Amino acid sequence: MPAAAWALAMCLLACSTLVFAAADDPRDPLDSSRWRYMRAAHFRDAPVVFDERVQVWVPGAADNSGTTPVQIRAPGLDDVVQIRVIADANAESRVLDYFPVGAQAAIGFSLVVEQATPLRAAMRTGDGVWHIGGRWVDAEGGGCAPASVIPTVDLTAGTQPVIAAHRWARHENSQRLKFRIRLPASGTPARSTEQMTVRDDASDVRARIVAGPSLDTASVFTLDIDSRAPLQIEARDTTGQRYRSRVGQPLDEASR
Repeated sequence: MPAAAWALAMCLLACSTLVFAAADDPRDPLDSSRWRYMRAAHFRDAPVVFDERVQVWVPGAADNSGTTPVQIRAPGLDDVVQIRVIADANAESRVLDYFPVGAQAAIGFSLVVEQATPLRAAMRTGDGVWHIGGRWVDAEGGGCAPASVIPTVDLTAGTQPVIAAHRWARHENSQRLKFRIRLPASGTPARSTEQMTVRDDASDVRARIVAGPSLDTASVFTLDIDSRAPLQIEARDTTGQRYRSRVGQPLDEASR
């Protein structure tokens, strides 16, 4: 085949591939210019759908961009094996990965917002499909962070790691767990929590969180665990140090 004909054939093939990819790519409801990059970086060739059942609650404008509260859940979406949270415009877009092994597909936490950005929750179900929901958050503005739900913990003082946690009874033999981890404020660069695992008294994993660079290091996590047994929180920081704490106090009956 002549060189000119070969070049034309390759051009037509490339164009047809681009058209196919564009047709196969669902339209982003948030109309983000970075959506195609996010899809390529986080989902590769996995099937992706935008799903209204995946709900993201976040302030429309972050009063304190260093600690922006987020709540994520997906009522009606079953068999969720992984939740990935993504902030499109952050330099490091992955906020966290949550694996609700024996927990509900819901999580609360706080993150660092560098600029106005779509914030997405992508939930992977057992069939390999990613279900995505999200909303825009504006990082402009000032003010103070909201009061902590665990006010007795000083995140800046001391050199000993502290895991502060509490749990409440929930409906259908479940419980709500809230916890925060304070690491020693020493070393350069400062260490941060890399991975957190929640186990029950039988050592069965109930939930696992893998932190990303955009996660607030002072985050309070809220999880709904499908058990009322006492729990144990295990954590590993970026230096490889491991920490453990048992959450065994009697359950408060008031749901939080």
